[in-house]
Amino acid sequence: MLYEDQKKNDQIAGSAGQRGISNGQRRFANLLSPLFAEEIYSASVVCHAGVAAISQDGLPWADPDAKRLFRPSQSARSEECASLLNPLLCREKADKKRAFEVLLKAIFGHARAMHLLDKAAQGAIDATGLETRYTSQHYIRCRRRKSFSRRHWPKLTVICDTKTHLIAGCIVTRGPSYDFPNLIKLMEQADKQIHFDQLLADAGYDSEQNHYFCREVLGIRSTVIAYNQRRTSKLPAGKYRRQMVQRFARKAYRNRWQVESVFSRNKRLLGSALRARKRTSRERECFLRILTHNLMIIRRAA
Repeated sequence: MLYEDQKKNDQIAGSAGQRGISNGQRRFANLLSPLFAEEIYSASVVCHAGVAAISQDGLPWADPDAKRLFRPSQSARSEECASLLNPLLCREKADKKRAFEVLLKAIFGHARAMHLLDKAAQGAIDATGLETRYTSQHYIRCRRRKSFSRRHWPKLTVICDTKTHLIAGCIVTRGPSYDFPNLIKLMEQADKQIHFDQLLADAGYDSEQNHYFCREVLGIRSTVIAYNQRRTSKLPAGKYRRQMVQRFARKAYRNRWQVESVFSRNKRLLGSALRARKRTSRERECFLRILTHNLMIIRRAA
């Protein structure tokens, strides 16, 4: 290679010694080095090391370019790592996440074809706790051991059709926890399966935001949510919560016990304890219980 300055000649260096090969460790120069982080590549890549393999032995040692151009490469190997944005893997994970909603939509499609659902459907929402082991309550009372006391448990929040007891949506969380933050997410899931004309819920779901979302966003005609009275005698400032205090539909609210019947049927037929041990496995098991519950109702009505 020719340069404009003929005094600078090409050279070969095999180590990082002060005077090149003579004073450094005798080893071969590394010619391959990764240019970018390994997560960027979607397949095995072989890259040139760039300035790591530039020869320098002919350069004057007083020249600052000699030290600047030389650096030892990390290793002579190829990078084998799948990229973080692998489209095939992302598609597979997305399908697993949507599998429950797809199957639930198919079940409600069959129920609609069998004319089981009313146009003005009424929904009821509530939560229940599930067991994480099969120890009987009688044995726990006899032993009286503190190790059997539960600090946390799987919490299943569902919304069902009060006429058919079909579950239109569910959320799995860890109890004890507040109920009202789960209503919006649950209603978004259930609205894809069936449009409720009226929603029934206890005082745990009382909040102005929940009332507004159900009525203004989803278009539910009536939301009968029991008023959760705070430590004050004043009426709530929110529009819909004030209406719950002044005009509470007690007759319609009495039908909220249908969701308790759904929990009773589910636990009697499928058991109240989960077999899984990890949090994600318990969530999948709860989804499977919901699908099984709906399929048993469809099979009985067929």
